[in-house]
Amino acid sequence: MDDPTPATKPKSSPVPADLADSLPPDRLLLYGLLWHIETWMREMAYVELSARYGANWPTYIQGNEARAKASDSRLTHMPTREKSKLSYILFSNLQRTISKHWRLFHEYLPPKDIWKARLSEVDQIRNRVAHFRNGHEGDLHRVRQLVHDMDTGLWHFCTSYNNPIPILDPSKDPVAKRFAALDPFPWAEVEPNTFARIGHAPRDLSMAVTVGVLRRPWLHAQQPQSIMGRPGFLYDVSLVARNSRLFDYPAFLRSTRRLHTHVCHICLDATRSTIRLTIPSISGKTVVLPLLEELVETAQRCLRPDFSHRNFANFDAEVSASRSAVDKIALEWPEYVLGPTNPLTFLGPSMPCKFFPQV
Repeated sequence: MDDPTPATKPKSSPVPADLADSLPPDRLLLYGLLWHIETWMREMAYVELSARYGANWPTYIQGNEARAKASDSRLTHMPTREKSKLSYILFSNLQRTISKHWRLFHEYLPPKDIWKARLSEVDQIRNRVAHFRNGHEGDLHRVRQLVHDMDTGLWHFCTSYNNPIPILDPSKDPVAKRFAALDPFPWAEVEPNTFARIGHAPRDLSMAVTVGVLRRPWLHAQQPQSIMGRPGFLYDVSLVARNSRLFDYPAFLRSTRRLHTHVCHICLDATRSTIRLTIPSISGKTVVLPLLEELVETAQRCLRPDFSHRNFANFDAEVSASRSAVDKIALEWPEYVLGPTNPLTFLGPSMPCKFFPQV
Protein backbone atom coordinates (compact mmCIF):
# COMPACT_ATOMS: atom_id res chain seq x y z
CA MET A 1 0.00 0.00 0.00
CA ASP A 2 1.91 3.01 -1.25
CA ASP A 3 -0.30 5.87 -0.16
CA PRO A 4 -2.85 5.37 2.63
CA THR A 5 -3.89 8.99 3.03
CA PRO A 6 -5.40 10.30 -0.23
CA ALA A 7 -8.64 11.36 1.47
CA THR A 8 -6.76 13.72 3.76
CA LYS A 9 -4.72 15.48 1.08
CA PRO A 10 -5.62 19.00 -0.02
CA LYS A 11 -7.32 19.05 -3.42
CA SER A 12 -5.30 21.39 -5.64
CA SER A 13 -3.77 21.76 -9.07
CA PRO A 14 -0.17 20.69 -9.62
CA VAL A 15 2.37 23.36 -8.74
CA PRO A 16 4.03 24.77 -11.88
CA ALA A 17 7.65 23.65 -12.12
CA ASP A 18 9.04 27.19 -12.37
CA LEU A 19 7.10 28.25 -9.26
CA ALA A 20 8.25 25.18 -7.31
CA ASP A 21 11.87 25.80 -8.37
CA SER A 22 11.68 29.32 -6.98
CA LEU A 23 10.99 28.03 -3.45
CA PRO A 24 13.72 27.10 -0.96
CA PRO A 25 14.90 23.48 -1.42
CA ASP A 26 12.45 20.77 -0.28
CA ARG A 27 9.93 23.35 0.93
CA LEU A 28 6.90 21.63 -0.64
CA LEU A 29 7.87 18.24 0.80
CA LEU A 30 8.48 19.81 4.18
CA TYR A 31 5.06 21.47 4.14
CA GLY A 32 3.38 18.23 3.08
CA LEU A 33 4.95 16.24 5.90
CA LEU A 34 4.04 18.85 8.49
CA TRP A 35 0.48 18.89 7.17
CA HIS A 36 0.16 15.11 7.56
CA ILE A 37 1.71 15.09 11.05
CA GLU A 38 -0.69 17.70 12.36
CA THR A 39 -3.75 16.28 10.60
CA TRP A 40 -3.19 12.83 12.07
CA MET A 41 -2.48 14.24 15.54
CA ARG A 42 -5.86 15.99 15.45
CA GLU A 43 -7.61 12.83 14.23
CA MET A 44 -6.04 10.73 16.98
CA ALA A 45 -7.09 13.28 19.58
CA TYR A 46 -10.67 13.24 18.29
CA VAL A 47 -11.04 9.44 18.30
CA GLU A 48 -9.40 8.76 21.65
CA LEU A 49 -11.10 11.61 23.51
CA SER A 50 -14.44 10.55 22.00
CA ALA A 51 -13.90 6.97 23.17
CA ARG A 52 -12.99 8.20 26.64
CA TYR A 53 -15.53 11.01 27.16
CA GLY A 54 -18.23 10.59 24.51
CA ALA A 55 -20.00 13.69 23.20
CA ASN A 56 -18.37 15.76 25.97
CA TRP A 57 -14.93 15.33 24.43
CA PRO A 58 -14.60 19.04 23.37
CA THR A 59 -14.53 20.12 27.03
CA TYR A 60 -11.25 18.23 27.48
CA ILE A 61 -9.40 20.16 24.78
CA GLN A 62 -6.79 22.61 25.98
CA GLY A 63 -7.16 26.18 24.73
CA ASN A 64 -10.00 28.15 23.18
CA GLU A 65 -10.83 27.98 19.49
CA ALA A 66 -13.83 30.33 19.54
CA ARG A 67 -12.12 33.35 18.01
CA ALA A 68 -10.48 31.44 15.14
CA LYS A 69 -13.68 29.52 14.42
CA ALA A 70 -15.80 32.68 14.46
CA SER A 71 -13.43 34.43 12.05
CA ASP A 72 -13.60 31.49 9.65
CA SER A 73 -17.39 31.14 9.94
CA ARG A 74 -17.85 34.82 9.10
CA LEU A 75 -16.63 34.13 5.55
CA THR A 76 -19.91 32.62 4.41
CA HIS A 77 -18.93 32.92 0.76
CA MET A 78 -16.04 30.48 1.18
CA PRO A 79 -17.11 27.79 3.69
CA THR A 80 -15.06 24.70 4.53
CA ARG A 81 -15.99 21.36 6.08
CA GLU A 82 -14.01 22.02 9.26
CA LYS A 83 -16.41 22.33 12.20
CA SER A 84 -14.56 20.47 14.97
CA LYS A 85 -12.98 22.35 17.84
CA LEU A 86 -9.79 20.41 17.11
CA SER A 87 -9.57 21.96 13.66
CA TYR A 88 -9.21 25.45 15.13
CA ILE A 89 -7.07 25.17 18.25
CA LEU A 90 -3.44 26.25 18.08
CA PHE A 91 -0.83 23.57 17.47
CA SER A 92 0.61 24.31 20.91
CA ASN A 93 -2.79 23.56 22.50
CA LEU A 94 -3.06 20.35 20.50
CA GLN A 95 0.29 19.32 21.98
CA ARG A 96 -0.90 20.26 25.46
CA THR A 97 -4.08 18.22 24.99
CA ILE A 98 -2.16 15.10 24.00
CA SER A 99 0.32 15.60 26.84
CA LYS A 100 -2.43 16.04 29.44
CA HIS A 101 -4.16 12.83 28.28
CA TRP A 102 -0.95 10.95 27.49
CA ARG A 103 -2.24 7.53 28.51
CA LEU A 104 -4.72 7.70 25.60
CA PHE A 105 -1.92 8.21 23.05
CA HIS A 106 1.20 6.50 24.35
CA GLU A 107 0.45 3.34 22.32
CA TYR A 108 0.96 5.31 19.07
CA LEU A 109 3.76 7.75 19.87
CA PRO A 110 7.43 7.59 20.93
CA PRO A 111 8.24 7.76 24.67
CA LYS A 112 6.98 11.02 26.12
CA ASP A 113 10.42 12.61 26.66
CA ILE A 114 11.49 11.84 23.08
CA TRP A 115 8.11 12.97 21.72
CA LYS A 116 8.34 16.34 23.48
CA ALA A 117 11.92 16.86 22.32
CA ARG A 118 11.05 16.07 18.71
CA LEU A 119 7.98 18.33 18.78
CA SER A 120 9.91 21.25 20.23
CA GLU A 121 12.08 21.19 17.11
CA VAL A 122 9.26 20.51 14.68
CA ASP A 123 7.12 23.26 16.22
CA GLN A 124 9.82 25.79 15.41
CA ILE A 125 10.21 24.40 11.89
CA ARG A 126 6.45 24.69 11.45
CA ASN A 127 6.64 28.36 12.40
CA ARG A 128 9.44 28.92 9.90
CA VAL A 129 7.32 27.44 7.11
CA ALA A 130 4.17 29.32 8.18
CA HIS A 131 6.02 32.65 8.27
CA PHE A 132 7.85 32.11 4.96
CA ARG A 133 11.35 31.95 6.42
CA ASN A 134 14.06 30.02 4.59
CA GLY A 135 14.76 27.80 7.56
CA HIS A 136 17.74 25.58 8.34
CA GLU A 137 19.27 22.99 6.04
CA GLY A 138 18.55 20.31 8.66
CA ASP A 139 14.82 21.08 8.97
CA LEU A 140 13.69 18.39 6.54
CA HIS A 141 15.86 15.77 8.24
CA ARG A 142 14.31 16.55 11.64
CA VAL A 143 10.75 16.38 10.30
CA ARG A 144 11.54 13.14 8.50
CA GLN A 145 12.79 11.69 11.78
CA LEU A 146 9.50 12.52 13.52
CA VAL A 147 7.54 11.04 10.61
CA HIS A 148 9.62 7.88 10.85
CA ASP A 149 8.98 7.71 14.61
CA MET A 150 5.20 8.08 14.05
CA ASP A 151 4.76 5.74 11.10
CA THR A 152 4.16 2.49 12.97
CA GLY A 153 1.96 4.26 15.52
CA LEU A 154 -0.28 5.71 12.80
CA TRP A 155 -0.69 2.25 11.31
CA HIS A 156 -1.57 0.88 14.76
CA PHE A 157 -4.08 3.70 15.30
CA CYS A 158 -5.89 3.13 11.99
CA THR A 159 -5.87 -0.67 12.11
CA SER A 160 -7.24 -0.68 15.66
CA TYR A 161 -10.21 1.26 14.28
CA ASN A 162 -10.94 -1.49 11.76
CA ASN A 163 -10.62 -4.47 14.07
CA PRO A 164 -14.03 -4.98 15.70
CA ILE A 165 -14.52 -7.60 18.40
CA PRO A 166 -17.62 -9.75 17.88
CA ILE A 167 -20.36 -9.84 20.52
CA LEU A 168 -20.72 -13.60 20.89
CA ASP A 169 -23.71 -13.51 23.23
CA PRO A 170 -26.09 -10.76 22.03
CA SER A 171 -28.36 -11.27 25.04
CA LYS A 172 -25.68 -9.76 27.29
CA ASP A 173 -25.44 -6.46 25.42
CA PRO A 174 -28.46 -4.15 24.93
CA VAL A 175 -27.40 -2.94 21.47
CA ALA A 176 -26.59 -6.39 20.10
CA LYS A 177 -29.80 -7.74 21.61
CA ARG A 178 -31.93 -4.95 20.14
CA PHE A 179 -30.71 -5.53 16.56
CA ALA A 180 -30.08 -9.30 16.65
CA ALA A 181 -33.14 -9.95 14.51
CA LEU A 182 -31.61 -7.86 11.71
CA ASP A 183 -28.35 -9.83 11.65
CA PRO A 184 -28.92 -12.80 9.31
CA PHE A 185 -25.48 -14.27 9.97
CA PRO A 186 -24.93 -14.20 13.76
CA TRP A 187 -21.90 -15.62 15.51
CA ALA A 188 -22.35 -19.24 16.55
CA GLU A 189 -20.12 -21.79 18.29
CA VAL A 190 -19.31 -24.36 15.59
CA GLU A 191 -16.79 -26.22 17.76
CA PRO A 192 -15.76 -25.83 21.39
CA ASN A 193 -14.46 -22.22 21.74
CA THR A 194 -14.59 -21.78 17.96
CA PHE A 195 -17.07 -19.28 16.54
CA ALA A 196 -18.12 -18.43 13.00
CA ARG A 197 -20.84 -16.41 11.29
CA ILE A 198 -23.54 -18.74 10.04
CA GLY A 199 -27.17 -18.29 9.13
CA HIS A 200 -29.65 -17.64 6.37
CA ALA A 201 -30.89 -14.30 5.04
CA PRO A 202 -34.61 -14.06 4.30
CA ARG A 203 -35.36 -13.18 0.70
CA ASP A 204 -37.26 -10.05 1.70
CA LEU A 205 -34.51 -8.68 3.98
CA SER A 206 -33.68 -5.24 2.57
CA MET A 207 -31.03 -4.27 5.13
CA ALA A 208 -28.83 -6.16 7.57
CA VAL A 209 -27.42 -4.74 10.83
CA THR A 210 -24.25 -6.08 12.41
CA VAL A 211 -22.93 -4.93 15.78
CA GLY A 212 -19.32 -5.22 16.91
CA VAL A 213 -17.05 -3.57 19.47
CA LEU A 214 -13.96 -1.40 19.00
CA ARG A 215 -11.65 -1.57 22.00
CA ARG A 216 -9.11 1.24 22.15
CA PRO A 217 -5.48 0.09 22.63
CA TRP A 218 -4.94 2.19 25.78
CA LEU A 219 -7.65 0.30 27.67
CA HIS A 220 -6.29 -2.49 29.87
CA ALA A 221 -9.41 -3.48 31.81
CA GLN A 222 -10.93 -6.91 31.23
CA GLN A 223 -13.53 -7.22 28.48
CA PRO A 224 -17.00 -6.90 30.09
CA GLN A 225 -20.03 -8.81 28.85
CA SER A 226 -21.59 -5.46 27.94
CA ILE A 227 -19.63 -2.33 27.06
CA MET A 228 -22.61 -0.02 27.59
CA GLY A 229 -21.68 3.03 29.64
CA ARG A 230 -17.98 2.10 29.79
CA PRO A 231 -15.09 4.28 28.57
CA GLY A 232 -12.61 3.09 25.99
CA PHE A 233 -15.09 1.25 23.75
CA LEU A 234 -17.09 2.16 20.68
CA TYR A 235 -19.97 0.32 19.12
CA ASP A 236 -19.11 -0.54 15.52
CA VAL A 237 -22.43 -0.85 13.69
CA SER A 238 -22.69 -1.66 9.98
CA LEU A 239 -25.90 -1.14 8.03
CA VAL A 240 -25.72 -3.24 4.86
CA ALA A 241 -28.12 -2.85 1.92
CA ARG A 242 -29.29 -6.12 0.39
CA ASN A 243 -31.25 -7.40 -2.61
CA SER A 244 -30.03 -4.93 -5.24
CA ARG A 245 -30.46 -1.85 -3.09
CA LEU A 246 -28.19 1.10 -2.40
CA PHE A 247 -28.18 3.87 0.18
CA ASP A 248 -28.95 7.45 -0.75
CA TYR A 249 -26.04 8.86 1.25
CA PRO A 250 -26.93 12.57 0.94
CA ALA A 251 -30.52 11.88 2.06
CA PHE A 252 -29.33 9.82 5.03
CA LEU A 253 -26.87 12.49 6.15
CA ARG A 254 -29.39 15.31 5.82
CA SER A 255 -32.10 13.39 7.67
CA THR A 256 -29.84 12.47 10.59
CA ARG A 257 -27.92 15.75 10.93
CA ARG A 258 -29.29 16.52 14.41
CA LEU A 259 -28.08 13.12 15.68
CA HIS A 260 -24.48 13.45 14.55
CA THR A 261 -23.24 14.94 17.82
CA HIS A 262 -23.38 11.50 19.45
CA VAL A 263 -21.67 9.66 16.59
CA CYS A 264 -17.88 9.42 16.40
CA HIS A 265 -17.72 8.65 12.66
CA ILE A 266 -20.07 7.94 9.79
CA CYS A 267 -18.15 5.89 7.21
CA LEU A 268 -19.35 5.72 3.61
CA ASP A 269 -18.55 2.83 1.28
CA ALA A 270 -17.53 3.13 -2.38
CA THR A 271 -20.34 0.76 -3.41
CA ARG A 272 -22.97 2.80 -1.52
CA SER A 273 -24.16 -0.45 0.03
CA THR A 274 -22.85 0.08 3.57
CA ILE A 275 -23.09 2.76 6.26
CA ARG A 276 -20.73 2.18 9.15
CA LEU A 277 -21.34 3.99 12.44
CA THR A 278 -18.97 4.22 15.39
CA ILE A 279 -20.57 5.36 18.65
CA PRO A 280 -18.86 5.82 22.05
CA SER A 281 -20.34 3.34 24.50
CA ILE A 282 -19.77 5.71 27.41
CA SER A 283 -22.75 7.75 26.19
CA GLY A 284 -24.95 5.19 27.91
CA LYS A 285 -28.09 3.22 27.13
CA THR A 286 -30.47 6.19 27.23
CA VAL A 287 -28.49 7.85 24.43
CA VAL A 288 -27.09 4.97 22.37
CA LEU A 289 -30.22 2.86 21.93
CA PRO A 290 -32.62 5.64 20.78
CA LEU A 291 -29.84 7.05 18.61
CA LEU A 292 -29.24 3.76 16.82
CA GLU A 293 -32.93 3.01 16.49
CA GLU A 294 -33.48 6.28 14.65
CA LEU A 295 -30.35 5.90 12.53
CA VAL A 296 -31.37 2.38 11.48
CA GLU A 297 -34.94 3.45 10.73
CA THR A 298 -33.72 6.41 8.66
CA ALA A 299 -31.25 4.22 6.76
CA GLN A 300 -34.09 1.89 5.78
CA ARG A 301 -36.05 4.86 4.42
CA CYS A 302 -32.99 5.92 2.40
CA LEU A 303 -32.67 2.63 0.51
CA ARG A 304 -33.04 2.94 -3.25
CA PRO A 305 -33.19 0.33 -6.05
CA ASP A 306 -29.89 -0.29 -7.79
CA PHE A 307 -30.56 0.02 -11.53
CA SER A 308 -26.89 0.17 -12.54
CA HIS A 309 -25.44 -2.37 -14.94
CA ARG A 310 -21.95 -3.64 -14.18
CA ASN A 311 -19.48 -3.36 -17.03
CA PHE A 312 -16.79 -5.82 -16.05
CA ALA A 313 -14.61 -4.73 -18.93
CA ASN A 314 -14.26 -1.33 -17.22
CA PHE A 315 -14.68 -2.56 -13.66
CA ASP A 316 -11.64 -0.77 -12.22
CA ALA A 317 -12.63 2.52 -13.81
CA GLU A 318 -16.19 2.21 -12.49
CA VAL A 319 -14.98 1.46 -8.96
CA SER A 320 -12.57 4.40 -9.08
CA ALA A 321 -15.33 6.74 -10.28
CA SER A 322 -17.70 5.52 -7.57
CA ARG A 323 -15.04 5.93 -4.91
CA SER A 324 -14.35 9.50 -6.03
CA ALA A 325 -18.06 10.33 -6.07
CA VAL A 326 -18.58 9.05 -2.53
CA ASP A 327 -15.45 10.86 -1.31
CA LYS A 328 -16.95 14.05 -2.74
CA ILE A 329 -20.14 13.46 -0.74
CA ALA A 330 -18.12 12.95 2.45
CA LEU A 331 -16.12 16.14 1.89
CA GLU A 332 -19.34 18.17 1.82
CA TRP A 333 -19.86 17.26 5.49
CA PRO A 334 -17.84 17.91 8.65
CA GLU A 335 -14.78 15.89 9.61
CA TYR A 336 -16.71 13.05 11.23
CA VAL A 337 -18.02 11.86 7.83
CA LEU A 338 -15.36 9.69 6.17
CA GLY A 339 -15.15 8.61 2.55
CA PRO A 340 -13.89 5.25 1.27
CA THR A 341 -10.29 6.37 0.68
CA ASN A 342 -9.71 7.42 4.28
CA PRO A 343 -7.57 4.76 6.05
CA LEU A 344 -9.88 4.86 9.07
CA THR A 345 -12.57 3.24 6.91
CA PHE A 346 -10.59 0.30 5.52
CA LEU A 347 -7.05 -0.21 6.85
CA GLY A 348 -7.09 -3.40 8.92
CA PRO A 349 -4.49 -5.44 10.84
CA SER A 350 -4.01 -7.77 7.85
CA MET A 351 -2.80 -4.86 5.69
CA PRO A 352 0.82 -4.04 6.57
CA CYS A 353 2.04 -0.79 5.07
CA LYS A 354 3.98 2.38 5.68
CA PHE A 355 2.20 5.71 5.78
CA PHE A 356 5.22 7.56 4.41
CA PRO A 357 7.05 5.04 2.19
CA GLN A 358 8.83 7.74 0.20
CA VAL A 359 10.37 9.44 3.24
